Amino acid sequence: MPAGQPFSSYRTRPPGQRTNRLVIAAIVLILLGIVGGLWLYLYFKALEKPYRDVQGYRVPADHALRAFLRQGDNRTRMKALEGYLRAEGAGDVVEAGVLFRQGSDWLDINEPPFAIPPRRQWENMVNTLALVRDELVPAIGPVEILSAYRTDSYNRKGGGAGGSKHREFCGLDLVPLSNISHKELVEELKMLHARLGEPSRMGLGIYSNVRFHIDTCGYRSW
Repeated sequence: MPAGQPFSSYRTRPPGQRTNRLVIAAIVLILLGIVGGLWLYLYFKALEKPYRDVQGYRVPADHALRAFLRQGDNRTRMKALEGYLRAEGAGDVVEAGVLFRQGSDWLDINEPPFAIPPRRQWENMVNTLALVRDELVPAIGPVEILSAYRTDSYNRKGGGAGGSKHREFCGLDLVPLSNISHKELVEELKMLHARLGEPSRMGLGIYSNVRFHIDTCGYRSW
């Protein structure tokens, strides 16, 4: 090493290079902050929203069900329903909580989104759930429950029929989760009703879009 140049082998980074790295780091931090802020915004908005959209219909959000189950002995009653359905061989069809959904228009009619059916009516749902599992899902694919049990008040305000099987905890309003068309859905449901309707006492109602009703408390269709 030549005398007088003891540090000639050490090279400092050019000032411009250091500046560029600082700018890049600042941009990355800003972008992370924006993404994190957006995620938090969407998360809290989702918590505020009492429903999620399924095929154009409003289904009560999961956090709304959790809030309902924290009230009184609702969780205990749900566990009792779960145990009953398991004992009757229909506990593997849906989670018991979705059977408390009254309908998709609770916000419009100012009624609670959930209600628990009385114990004396639980047996009415067993055959309906078995029909969903054994015949309906194999024909059209997975389905989402929009409405199961309804109180008299909800049924009246929602324009339900006076003899609605929802009031007896026997009927379900459903939508398919697949991309099946209305025409294809109607064809499948009518074939199912023609084959199983009378022996299973299947009631079938077909509505607009892809919403439909089934129950096992009276052979009929509309």
